[in-house]
Amino acid sequence: MLRFDVGDSRFNFRSAAVIIHEGHVLIHRSEKDNFWALPGGRVEFFETSEDTLPREILEELGVHSYVVRLLWHVENFFEYAGKNYHEISNYFLAELVERPEITPEVDFPGIEEELDLIYRWVPVNKLSEYVLKPSFLVEGIQSLPLTTEYIKFNELSH
Repeated sequence: MLRFDVGDSRFNFRSAAVIIHEGHVLIHRSEKDNFWALPGGRVEFFETSEDTLPREILEELGVHSYVVRLLWHVENFFEYAGKNYHEISNYFLAELVERPEITPEVDFPGIEEELDLIYRWVPVNKLSEYVLKPSFLVEGIQSLPLTTEYIKFNELSH
């Protein structure tokens, strides 16, 4: 995975999926976190960020998916678990090959045993009721861009 630490700072290269089905978007969180994020994961060496998503979705949920298009290229600066992160993320609109069974706003577990991820299908029009990170996603998902957008998002104070 493309991640490295320098002191109390961490660099990540991440790929994330915006999966919308029947007006609901798939989000997830760690059991220990009080915020939600989009599913995805770190890009591996010599893997494109586009190829990362189907692999990660299969590992985490056991379902096949494909990328439709790139929505956002994001440089994200934030603090998490005592580390300052510099994260480069590509957010893709993606689809699941199999039709998902959606029970709105009901938690369900992923299948990747070493992760403690909880998933939830949330009505797109209720996203503002959730703490979703990075926060630009709440409005962004409700009005997907027609072309790829470059976003700089800095939650650090320096």
